[in-house]
Amino acid sequence: MSKRIWDDFLTERDNQVYAQAGYGKRGGFGTRPALFIIDVQYNFCGDKPEDILEGLKQYRTHCGAEAWAAVEHIVPLLHLAREKNIPVFYTESARRPDLIDSGVQVGKNHRGSERTVLEGTHATQTVEPLAPREQDIRIGKRKPSCFFGTIFMSHLNFFDIDTLILTGCTTSGCLRATAVDAYSFNFKVVIPEETAFDRFQASHAINLFDLNCKYADVIPRSEVEAYLAGLPVRTDLPTPAAS
Repeated sequence: MSKRIWDDFLTERDNQVYAQAGYGKRGGFGTRPALFIIDVQYNFCGDKPEDILEGLKQYRTHCGAEAWAAVEHIVPLLHLAREKNIPVFYTESARRPDLIDSGVQVGKNHRGSERTVLEGTHATQTVEPLAPREQDIRIGKRKPSCFFGTIFMSHLNFFDIDTLILTGCTTSGCLRATAVDAYSFNFKVVIPEETAFDRFQASHAINLFDLNCKYADVIPRSEVEAYLAGLPVRTDLPTPAAS
């Protein structure tokens, strides 16, 4: 078996427990997937690929050059989703100027005046290579899971989705929270490994390990790409209204 991103972080005991308890079985794909791009915004990616310590000078939430590497892996999946008329969802994480919609996050994750999290600014836009189109579903959220306090579930029901392909950031935060909730609602959850990113290397690796153990299939992008390529074009969904 090829080396996984989390291998260097596991102890020998961890490996023994994993093998003996039978964690990490494949959940598999369904037949009606949706692609989900979570918070792939400039304030998480930076305006260009650069070292995280340099990027933090502009965006406190910067995740380093790994963010743009992940974007490159999301792009072909997005193209395939559009070709197959598969629903594409985006989360957009932004705040009003007084930050009251952050609730208790202020003081824990926010540090004073957060000018790079404000709605309607360049910082909180999805990066250009993944820019949403008219037919896509854009969901504003204020908490880690996209299911919390949004109409996400209603859209999934309307589109009759059975599989969520999760991409974006952060692995230990919003992606993880959404993955666990999706699993809890009995969706098949797939995370293309190269499309997820986090500012902390250890958090990224261990959360992918834990998600793969219990809640999701963390697999190479190439496998997800092959799955999407083999699907028929969905013809039962609404098409964008003519402009």
